[in-house]
Amino acid sequence: MNQAMGFRASLTDAGLVGLYDYWVGLRESLGRLPRRSEIDPLDLPSDVLPGMIIIERNADHRFWCRLAGTRMREIYGFEVTGKYLDDVIPTGAATFRRKIYQMALDGRCAVFCRLRFSVPGREFVASDRLYVPVVNDDTDEVTVLVGAQRYLMSSEIVGTPDSDGVYALMVDDTSA
Repeated sequence: MNQAMGFRASLTDAGLVGLYDYWVGLRESLGRLPRRSEIDPLDLPSDVLPGMIIIERNADHRFWCRLAGTRMREIYGFEVTGKYLDDVIPTGAATFRRKIYQMALDGRCAVFCRLRFSVPGREFVASDRLYVPVVNDDTDEVTVLVGAQRYLMSSEIVGTPDSDGVYALMVDDTSA
């Protein structure tokens, strides 16, 4: 089994598979990473949109949320669009999340993770997340991630997370 098929097989949610297949298809047809403007949300499975996120690394290496789906607003209890990562989640979690984002951007590869995170005023929540890098239309650099998330029911969570709250982390290193 090749690595890409193993990575894809780990994506158990139809929305995450849909985003991954769409991104891989664009990358293969273009012969390069797609630009942000080449990602058409209307071409994605409809179940991706509520959990979709577009994250951008700015010049001072802070990550901000260019777009967050409605499901994120429901989970967090406020609008995440336009906010910086470190303004939304606690410092320790933000540090680890930046590492995941950097892994995808620097490696120009898809990254999947299942992680537990804290939402102020709520119990811990777990989610499956897929991040794929795209080229920033404004800078021609790989500084943008398109992501999809699926929030998990407690019955879907198996195992114990590590100290960063991570249950699983996979990199599709064939996609570079």
